[in-house]
Amino acid sequence: MEEKLYCITDTYGSYYGLNQLNKLVPVSGEEQATRFTFIKANNIIQNSIKPMQRYQYVLKEVSGQGNAASYSDLDEGDYIMTRFDDMETDWNGYMEDLISFSSQLRQYRINLNYMLSEVDKEICDIMHYIEFYNLDAARGYKTYKMLKDCRLRRRKIKDEYEKATAAIQVFANDDLIEKMKTALKQMKGLDNRLYKPRVLTELFEEVS
Repeated sequence: MEEKLYCITDTYGSYYGLNQLNKLVPVSGEEQATRFTFIKANNIIQNSIKPMQRYQYVLKEVSGQGNAASYSDLDEGDYIMTRFDDMETDWNGYMEDLISFSSQLRQYRINLNYMLSEVDKEICDIMHYIEFYNLDAARGYKTYKMLKDCRLRRRKIKDEYEKATAAIQVFANDDLIEKMKTALKQMKGLDNRLYKPRVLTELFEEVS
């Protein structure tokens, strides 16, 4: 059975094709529109159109014949499942978490410095305890365990500090945080989006 093919159109009646750079561009008519399988067409829309504009684009089933060849640079292997494909992603929640994550990184590194200072004081106390007292086997073993525990905690804190520093270099950027806040505002705007009819106002009045 021959696979169905589709072309991409929009609510204004325009048709689209792919140029030499694989960018979606308007074409003069259906005959010049690029043919896609259903999966390929949806993949093109998801990756080429801004989220707030995707609702304007629709698929139209077409014949495989025409001036434009079917798009072959993408095959079925290009459709790779992602964590977002069920379209149930809590985008607002993700963005809020990213903003919180980025905003708190610097303070977290300050906190790690404080924790490192505290464990260093503990180690200093233990070392002076060993220096000033002759310990029997039981107390010596207990002190060794305390010292080892402190050193392990110190190593964990230092590793966390290095990871936080690496993350700060990428995420703890005021411009980036502002961009994420802007993106979150746009996403929330979609939740309250209203459509203003161009002509058929009475159609919408029926359900208002």
